Amino acid sequence: SNQHLQHRTMYPEALGDAPLMLIDLGLADFYLPGQRYNVRVASRHYKSPELLVGYELYDYAIDMWGVGCILAGLLTRREPFFRGKDNIDQLAKIVAVLGTNDLIPYCHKCNVQLTAEMESAITKYISRHNPSGHRRPWLTLLPASCPRPSQEAIDLLDRLLVYDHDVRLTAREAMTHPFFDEVREEVKMEVKRICNQQQQPKKWDQTWNQYNR
Repeated sequence: SNQHLQHRTMYPEALGDAPLMLIDLGLADFYLPGQRYNVRVASRHYKSPELLVGYELYDYAIDMWGVGCILAGLLTRREPFFRGKDNIDQLAKIVAVLGTNDLIPYCHKCNVQLTAEMESAITKYISRHNPSGHRRPWLTLLPASCPRPSQEAIDLLDRLLVYDHDVRLTAREAMTHPFFDEVREEVKMEVKRICNQQQQPKKWDQTWNQYNR
């Protein structure tokens, strides 16, 4: 998130290219700590758990959940990765992968109560797909034809797709993750090129340093 802005509708079509940038800012809003926000934001398949359980004191972390969903889709060749038919089914599809062991403590932490409909849907999916209640390893969700992701990619996914928004990686933390080491220098040169094109040669140093402090 940039300049205290929550995008609030992170999905693949919200990413422009040449250069890569966020577009579709129709639901964006400034973040103010302690302020309650409408949970009826974000495209269903990219809604974070806090939105789905009705937690109104959310922050930038809802965008990082969307990033995690996009990454999961790329790594598993399944887009969207969580395919709920409505919000309740969406939460159940997430729980079928992430399990229940961390969900209940998270709901207690946020002081939210799952509805009877949510509990029923979760019970159905858990009994079918994840009776242990544990988080499923990502590699068990890969189709046979899908290339095996790197350990760095799996680690990044693990740190993005977590229930607790306070534990989820921030944008700055994600950018410093080893997963991006291969392209870090290339991105640096691209930022420099764009800033030079805009006749702001000093801006690229400021931009790069801002995200690598």
